Amino acid sequence: MCSRASHSRWARCSRVTQLVMMMALAAVPVMGQIGRSIEGQVSTLDHGLLPSDITVRLEEAEGAYVAQRFVGNDGKFVFDDLKGGLYRIVVTAKGFQTQTQIVDMSWGASRTPRIYLVPVVKKTSPSSASSTEAATDLAAPKKARKEYEKGSRALDSENLEEARKHLENAVAEGPCFARAQTALGLTLSMQHQFAAAESVFKQSIKCDGGFLPAYLQLAILLKAQKRYKECEATLQQGLRVFPSEWQLHYQLAIAKDGSRHYEESEQEFLRAQAINPEVPPEFHLRLASLYLNWKKYDKAHAEMETYLRADPDGRFAEPTRKMMQQMEDSGMVASSKRRTDQTKP
Repeated sequence: MCSRASHSRWARCSRVTQLVMMMALAAVPVMGQIGRSIEGQVSTLDHGLLPSDITVRLEEAEGAYVAQRFVGNDGKFVFDDLKGGLYRIVVTAKGFQTQTQIVDMSWGASRTPRIYLVPVVKKTSPSSASSTEAATDLAAPKKARKEYEKGSRALDSENLEEARKHLENAVAEGPCFARAQTALGLTLSMQHQFAAAESVFKQSIKCDGGFLPAYLQLAILLKAQKRYKECEATLQQGLRVFPSEWQLHYQLAIAKDGSRHYEESEQEFLRAQAINPEVPPEFHLRLASLYLNWKKYDKAHAEMETYLRADPDGRFAEPTRKMMQQMEDSGMVASSKRRTDQTKP
C-alpha cells in the first residue's frame, strides 16, 4: 500500500497506481479487438491426414465474398483486418461435405473456429461407414440438417428470431445434433437469453463430448458472467477430451486470471504456448495483462516487448510502446537504455 508520509511521495505513488489501472483497463479492449482477425483450423473427424484441395472461403453475413484461402498440411487459415460483425466460413474439399460455420466477432472462441471435415456418405454402401461417421453431424436426421442450414443462413443475416426458430426445429428433430445445439446456444446468447443458452450448450456437450466449440462457447458465457469456477470446470472437462487443445488452456488461463489465481493462470498461459509456439502476437498482450494484475511489472514489460518483436507494425504496436514508455518513466521498470547498459560487460 502507498503511504501518506509526505505529499510528494503520495503524489508519485498515486500516479503509479493510476498508470497501472489505466494499463490494466486498456488491456481489456485490446484483447476484445483481437477479433479483427479470424484464425482457424481444419481437421478431419479422425484427426488423420488432410486432403490437399481444401478451400476456405470467407463471406459477409449477407453472402458477399470477402476472401479465400487454400489450407496447407497443418490445416490452419487466417483472415486479417476484418471490419464486420458476423461472417460465414465455407470449407470445401473433394470427398467431404461442404462445411459452414458462423463467426461472431464479439465472441472470442468464435474467432478461432475449428472445423471438422465430414466424409461424404455413399448411399450404395452404407455398411462400409467407419466409426467416425457416427458423429452427431451424420446421425442427425435429414430434416434436422435442413432446419440447421436455414437457421445458419438466418444467423448469417443477423435475423436472430428466424435463426432461433429454425435451430429450435433442428434440435427438436435431432435432440443430439450438437452443431445445431451450439448454434442455438450462440443465438440465444446474442439475444441475451443467457440461462437458456447455458442449458443448450450443456446439452450439446452431453450429446457429443467431442464437439470442441460447445466447451469454448459455454466457457466464454460463464466467464462473461464472472462465474469463474464453473468456467474453469467446463474447460477442465474439455481438456479431458482435448488435452492438447491450446485454446482450452488459453481460456483457462484467462478464467484463472479473473479469479485472481495468478500463478495457475501463468502456468496455463505457458502450457498453451508450449502446445502452440505460433500463438497470435496478441497472446503476449493478454499475458502482459495478467502480469499487470499480478503486479509483476518487469514480466508485463517483457511480454509487451515480445509482442512488438512479433508484430512491430501491428495495430496495437503504438499503444503498447506508449504503455512501455510510461512504465519506464514512472520508475515501475528500468528503462530500455538502462537495461541494455546493465547487460554490457
